Amino acid sequence: MTLYFIFTLFFTMTVCFALFRYFGQLILASALKLDDGRGYYLICMLLVTFFSSALAYYVGGLLGYDQDPSQQSHLVAVILLNAVVTLLALTYGLTHFKEGERY
Repeated sequence: MTLYFIFTLFFTMTVCFALFRYFGQLILASALKLDDGRGYYLICMLLVTFFSSALAYYVGGLLGYDQDPSQQSHLVAVILLNAVVTLLALTYGLTHFKEGERY
C-alpha cells in the first residue's frame, strides 16, 4: 500500500509540475497572455485531478484494495490526496505565473 501511495502521488506531482513548467514557459515567451495561460492551466489541472483520481481508483481496484474493508479507507485517502495535491499545484501555479517582459 505504501508503494502504491508513493507512486500515485509521484505521478500526480510530476504531471502537475510538467504542466506548470510548460505554461510558465509559454507565458514567459509571450506565446500566451498571462490570463489565457492561467485559464488553460486551470482547465488542465481540473482534468489532471479527475484523471489522476480515476487512475488511482482503477489501479487500487486492480491491486484489490477496494475489496478489503480495512484497505478501503486508505484507497479513499489516496484518491482525496491526489485531488488535494492538484488543487495545491493549481493554487501555486496561479499565484506564481509571471508575464514575460516586452522590449
